[in-house]
Amino acid sequence: MPTKTSTTRLRKAGVLEAFFHARSKLGVDNCVVVAAKYESNTARVLDKPTLFAAIQEVINENPVLAARLTERGPNGTTCDPVWVRLPFLDLNHIVSFLDVDSSDLESLLAKEFTRPFELDVDSPLWRVAVLTDGTVMYTHEHSMGDGQSGLAFHLAILSALEKLPETASHSGEVVIPDVPLRPALEEAMPITAPVSKIFKEVNQAINPFAARKRNAIWTGNPVGKTYKRGVNIRVIRLSPEDTASLLRLCRKNGATLTGALYALITHIIAQELYAGPDPKGKLNSVVMFVPISLRPHTSAPPTAICNYVSYYQDVYPLPVPTRASKHSYPSPDRFAWKSAASFSATLKREAPKAPAAIGVMKALIGSRENYSLGLLGKKRETTVEISNLGAAKPVQPTPGVSATPKWTIPEAVFAQADSTTGAAFKFNVVGAPAGGLGISVTCGLEAVDEEFAEKVIDAFAEGLKALASYKDEAIATAAL
Repeated sequence: MPTKTSTTRLRKAGVLEAFFHARSKLGVDNCVVVAAKYESNTARVLDKPTLFAAIQEVINENPVLAARLTERGPNGTTCDPVWVRLPFLDLNHIVSFLDVDSSDLESLLAKEFTRPFELDVDSPLWRVAVLTDGTVMYTHEHSMGDGQSGLAFHLAILSALEKLPETASHSGEVVIPDVPLRPALEEAMPITAPVSKIFKEVNQAINPFAARKRNAIWTGNPVGKTYKRGVNIRVIRLSPEDTASLLRLCRKNGATLTGALYALITHIIAQELYAGPDPKGKLNSVVMFVPISLRPHTSAPPTAICNYVSYYQDVYPLPVPTRASKHSYPSPDRFAWKSAASFSATLKREAPKAPAAIGVMKALIGSRENYSLGLLGKKRETTVEISNLGAAKPVQPTPGVSATPKWTIPEAVFAQADSTTGAAFKFNVVGAPAGGLGISVTCGLEAVDEEFAEKVIDAFAEGLKALASYKDEAIATAAL
């Protein structure tokens, strides 16, 4: 392999890119993983030459895959993070073909979060693992892209596969495109920080739990004093039929899927707290965190790998626990749809304001490292994160090539960690192009007591499937 070093400087890192890069240097498990199972409608195999040729097309569209961040200036001096082009890229060193299938996906995902990327060498900030059943695990460092970028990679692969000839060939040595990177978020759209928003954030920084009595908010265990890697992870899948049923139920009740998940999760946490560590009901609130994509405000296509995301966060009261409940998950016929619809409406109302949060971050965070270190040893700031990538649209047939797509993705799973300082529970959601739903639930090894976490996740899995299989009479009648 050539020993050349990166010298072509592409652009300065944006505010989000630099923020995530600083966290990675401190040891935060900052990577994002999206696994997708590929199936051919023409009995083709996703072999090395085919996949390599498809990845080459994705790199041509997303040159950030052939770049890395450095803080070393031209004369060896320290500088703010800047993107530089990699001098060489060999897919044989980035893509692994493993002798396991997706039945081991949970352990494989957990392992990914214990493998930090090397930040000070000429290596890419992503990797791929291919399983024997056609499942492709794509992992990227968060400084390179948001959660949507993981799904974007697979959509780009799917699109590239449609265009490849029957017998593709590629040695693995990438032809690195000489094209500019997509602009940083603050260059791709207006990012402002209203004074009122800055004052609010300053007040919250001084007392992050001012909206409720601090001790009444449950956010899991306190944050540890050092950054550690490792998560517990559970993967839950719904079939296309159950997913469609669940989405119809949400629409009938004026809620989004994210709103329904909020209502389900908060009900379960309230029940489990009452049944376990909080029988007197002193813990009555949680902090919800929901990432909000800013891609609709930009020209980025669905296949773009970039960091165009913000968030919504606030304190929410827990529902009053039901004393004589058989399960800690709610009965589908008594589901809190008003709560689900209200949360959905709040997200819709707050979404246009989301860019301001990035403006505040840019204005207030002087030292990215000090901010991240300041979270250690404190009360955890967030209880639940619901990160929903949405439903991926199927690839359309190539005009003049075929009437139906050659490839499809029947299953997809999205996962992320941030195990030390992140939310006690992360619910990571993605819809596969074929219509199914994949949800991973992750929590740091020290974020929540293991027995409590298992009870919450078990109840969530059972409650979600009960809701998806619920036969609402009004919906059944309308479908006739």
